[in-house]
Amino acid sequence: MVLDERDFAYYYTLRTEARKRVVDALNRRIKTPEHRAVWRGITLGSIDSEALKQARTEWPKFYGPNSHLGFDESWERLYYKFAATQSFFDLAIWQEYDGNKILQGMALGKPSKGKTHLTLHWIERSYAPTYFKGGILLPTLATAEEYAKLLGSERVLIKDPVDPTPFQQYGYAPFSGAIGGPARVRWLSKELNYG
Repeated sequence: MVLDERDFAYYYTLRTEARKRVVDALNRRIKTPEHRAVWRGITLGSIDSEALKQARTEWPKFYGPNSHLGFDESWERLYYKFAATQSFFDLAIWQEYDGNKILQGMALGKPSKGKTHLTLHWIERSYAPTYFKGGILLPTLATAEEYAKLLGSERVLIKDPVDPTPFQQYGYAPFSGAIGGPARVRWLSKELNYG
């Protein structure tokens, strides 16, 4: 398959715009010194070789039976599978911490063929003691929702969440609509508001 450079640039621009919108919205809402301290040094970007390296070398140091044991496939493998779809969604959340750039979380997804929905397939956070106190779900879901709106999607889906409870506070609920795929998959959904 030959990737069209114009299509790649178009979707890259949409992903960048979605991240910018979320950062701008967060900056408008962060008013108190306490909130500024929590969110200080956070950057939203694309998954790149540096992010993949930290996911491979740093994150496993903090895996365990009481946290997370990692995915069956590496982030490198997942990323390259998703990057074959030009309109894929990717997000790396970084934080400057004691002079070091720490990977706090990553997410991957892709839209349906008709772009009626954007599905988040993979979301993972760091379990290091330096984990971002604000949590990665808010910026991850907000960025996915903005990207989905730019695509003209009707909803964002989350495929097989380990624990659906944290997503509920962001408006996600079980979804049973017909979207294809195995029947054993659990889905969460949030309808997008364009108003």
